[in-house]
Amino acid sequence: MQLHRLNKSVVAIAIVAFGWLGVWSQSSGAPTGVDTSTNDKLQVLSSMMPTGLQQVIVIDSGNRSMAVYHVEPAQGKVALKSVRNLTWDLSMEQFNGQTPLPSELRQAR
Repeated sequence: MQLHRLNKSVVAIAIVAFGWLGVWSQSSGAPTGVDTSTNDKLQVLSSMMPTGLQQVIVIDSGNRSMAVYHVEPAQGKVALKSVRNLTWDLSMEQFNGQTPLPSELRQAR
């Protein structure tokens, strides 16, 4: 019983936090950013998916990581779907690139 109340509390806190950030106001499928001028290291993007779920992406530029959440608006459920450090991703010179590749451009100089 205590665990059930704790889970409800965690969900309630997450809903309040997302509401405070302003991500609930998004109704179209286009991602929107949230003004995070009080903390310039966080960016929050929100979009509605065709399934009716809201996808919230939180990017922390300070530690170069991102987290993806799915929110069920009708039930208020928040699920963390993925977390990833982007440091190595952003260090790659190319991935699934198309010509001209960076190495080809360097050779042309």
